[in-house]
Amino acid sequence: MKLVSSPSALETSVNLTLPSLQSAVVRVFTVVTPATTVLDAIALMATSSTSSKDFLASEKCDLNHVWVIDQDHILGVLTVSDVVRLSANPVALQQLSLRQVLSPPQAVLLESALADRFITADLLKSPPVAPIAVVDSQQHLTGMITRESIWAAIAATQTTSSPPSGTQLAPQHPVDRPEASPERSRLSTPWVEKIFDTILAGYWDWAIPDNHEYLSPGFKRMFGYADHELPNAPETWQNLIFPEDLPIVMTSFERHVASHGQEPFNNEVRYHHKSGATIWVNCVGRVVDWDEQGQPLRMIGCHIDITQRKQAELEMQQAKEELENFFLVALDLLCIADVQGYFRRVNRAWETILGYRPTDLEGQSFLDFVHPDDLEATVNAIAQLHKQEAVQSFVNRYRCRDGSYRYIEWYSQPKGELIYAAARDITAQRELEMKLRQREAHLKTAQRIAGLGSWEFDLATGKITWSEEVFAILGRDPTLGPPSYEELLTLYHPDDQEYHDHVVQEAVRIQQPYDLDLRACHPDGSLVYVQARGEPIFNASGKLVQLVGTLLDITERKQSEAQLLQTSAQLAASNDELEAFAYSVSHDLRAPLRAIEGFSQALLEDYDDRFDDMARVYFDRICTNVQRMNDLINDLLALSRVSRSEMTYTQVNLSELAAEQIAELRTIAPARQVELVVPSQVKAWGDASLLRIVISNLVQNAWKFTQHHPTARIELGQCDRNGSPTYFIRDDGAGFDMAHVDMLFGVFQRLHNMSEFPGTGVGLATVKRIVHRHGGEVWAEGAIEQGATIYFTLPTAP
Repeated sequence: MKLVSSPSALETSVNLTLPSLQSAVVRVFTVVTPATTVLDAIALMATSSTSSKDFLASEKCDLNHVWVIDQDHILGVLTVSDVVRLSANPVALQQLSLRQVLSPPQAVLLESALADRFITADLLKSPPVAPIAVVDSQQHLTGMITRESIWAAIAATQTTSSPPSGTQLAPQHPVDRPEASPERSRLSTPWVEKIFDTILAGYWDWAIPDNHEYLSPGFKRMFGYADHELPNAPETWQNLIFPEDLPIVMTSFERHVASHGQEPFNNEVRYHHKSGATIWVNCVGRVVDWDEQGQPLRMIGCHIDITQRKQAELEMQQAKEELENFFLVALDLLCIADVQGYFRRVNRAWETILGYRPTDLEGQSFLDFVHPDDLEATVNAIAQLHKQEAVQSFVNRYRCRDGSYRYIEWYSQPKGELIYAAARDITAQRELEMKLRQREAHLKTAQRIAGLGSWEFDLATGKITWSEEVFAILGRDPTLGPPSYEELLTLYHPDDQEYHDHVVQEAVRIQQPYDLDLRACHPDGSLVYVQARGEPIFNASGKLVQLVGTLLDITERKQSEAQLLQTSAQLAASNDELEAFAYSVSHDLRAPLRAIEGFSQALLEDYDDRFDDMARVYFDRICTNVQRMNDLINDLLALSRVSRSEMTYTQVNLSELAAEQIAELRTIAPARQVELVVPSQVKAWGDASLLRIVISNLVQNAWKFTQHHPTARIELGQCDRNGSPTYFIRDDGAGFDMAHVDMLFGVFQRLHNMSEFPGTGVGLATVKRIVHRHGGEVWAEGAIEQGATIYFTLPTAP
């Protein structure tokens, strides 16, 4: 606090005598050392206020301050306001020292300066908010001045001094005042009123036995009234005060009287202004005359307009509540700690994120919760805060209540002995970064293994960016860096350069992806085939700004394609030969067979009477084998067509195909007792003509191999194996030995005697070839005389 060294407005505007600051000094006070704990200091304040004889013996003792002195050096003062503030966090009080919570004195004033009327005038105009320390020439604390002690000194001035010469004793406006008398003259002391007017206060003087009260013009003006508008009577202020605040004033007066002035009369209450506004008033007074029985005779005091201060306090309180609400609802971790490493206060987000209630953390060392591997870095950050330097984007790991750890990013700002910090949980972000790094590593590995490179092309700057694999694919030294676009064109085969440029420019023009194959020339003269793909990238406004894409080495694929073309040509030639063979089988082989069969029939017809029974048996065998040869030729032709026919996929109802085949077989052998088990909707995806051949062959096989049983059962079904639809036809006929299952699907391979079960041995081979053409598998299970089951898989519908 800077004290003025020139006459104040109060001193120059009114020629009067000011009260001495000596009367405002409180000489009795409590002093402790900084080693005292906050709780002990608070206990001393409470003890002093109830049992200290020194305090009770002095009318000027102040019960609301404890001074902290270290070897005659004044460190500060603990006030009641400090205690109220600290009580909001009682847990932290146990960890705090006095040095951390002290308020500095507003000023330090030498004893010799107490008589300085300029300093006195300044203090009267602006009473101190915090205590002023009074020291002697050796800087030893000898007393203190507070706002309350100044007001009390002003109120008591009338009883100890007289107005300066020439000062008018009579009031300027004697309206509603009692007749002048020696007793009444002291109720209207203009020079005292001038003091109160200057400090924006209203003076009052109450003759208690007569219940007469003088209210100064400044008092009335405070509430918007002229002097003549309000009577000088206690009822005046009682009508202006808020009804709910009147009991407060009356109770304070009763305590003041009961304590014979020891209990101060000091109240902050509300009054009604003439305009309807609310005026906050600090009402301070003191009984200055007592009768022999100890009853009050006269009380003087003042009303000080504290509306602005109350408004400021309200705004501060609202701001504090807003900050408190923000502190409570913030999703980030907020905390106040000290530079010794202890939590002072934390918000509820700590419980949400880490599982700790605020009471679990407040008063605890935050280093106890830091991951051991992060302790050193955290200690270094604290050292930076000790230097009053902010710490930003500092990351460490904090232990959760369940024992796990989470990554926390800190933003900390030191202020004196305290640290204000905000932090957020970035565990998910860190895990995502780790996954991205892993994926990037995997991508690089995959690109290297697959021979796939990635690139970027900035259209504005023309800058090209390559991955490592692009350098390898194009045979360029990585130390040279990526080329310009013009240089890039020269890396491709001369016949492909114009084509590449045209495709890229067109893709930029129409803003569409592109895909092209071309040849690149290595420095050693070798050629590689590459597949270049590009995708357009747009900014937020929709403007094309970049091309990104991949480069794939397809040299092996191109070589394979060339080899495949050669193989396809060879296969086409083979197919032509197969067609010729089929034609030969169909026409050239059938002609001799027809001749053999025809001449055999002619011999039987023309020379039948010359042949004995054995000759007729020979002719029967010739006809039988001719028919068998015809069947073989037909089956071979069918097998050939299966391998060469064009396939058309559609939904096929296998249940209907099986039922149709059984119906045909029953017309041939109506006497057979065969049970057919076929669900109504067994459907498959494939070529309808080829699947009809599969079902026909499998049903005929089941019908054939059950013919020696009096009754038979043939079943068509569907099951699921390894996520693929699997179909089967099962019978209870002759079955087979699983030891020979590998022979079952070979051409001309038979597991049964021809005389017992006739056939060509081509049917199951045809089934296998059709199923394989569909991309499926076929296999069989069975046992001798326990039947057989043929399984096959087909692709699922797209």
